[in-house]
Order: sequence, then C-alpha cells, then structure tokens
Amino acid sequence: MSDDKESKIKSLGFDEAMEDLKFLAQKLSDMSKDLAQKASEQAEGATDKVGDIVEATGDALISAGETIKSTKKMFEDE
Repeated sequence: MSDDKESKIKSLGFDEAMEDLKFLAQKLSDMSKDLAQKASEQAEGATDKVGDIVEATGDALISAGETIKSTKKMFEDE
C-alpha cells in the first residue's frame, strides 16, 4: 500500500477501530466462556437435584413396599 493510502486509513481511525474490534471480540469470547461455565454448573446442580428426587422416590417406594408387606402379614396372621 502506498504511503498516501496508509496515511488516509490512519487518519480515518481504522487502526483504532480494529483495536476496538479486537478488544470487543476478546470480551465476547470471555463472556461466552463465562456463560458456558455457568450453564455447566447449573446443569450439574440440576443433575444432583434429579438424583436426590430419584433417591427419595426409591426410599418412598421401599417404605411403601414394607408397609404393604407388614399389612399383608397382619391379615395372614389373623
């Protein structure tokens, strides 16, 4: 590029604009990483909660089964 064209580009602020674009692209990249990390953490939390619900449901079913067995035994003993 000739010196004349290069000086016109500099005078229009393209160098500063490019630096701003690079900064904004880096900022966007960082924000995307943060969002992905937060989404991952929330997914882990949801998975833990679902696991707790499944475990509690299993405990309730076992308890219900034990109650049915003992009730059945009471009627059989009579």
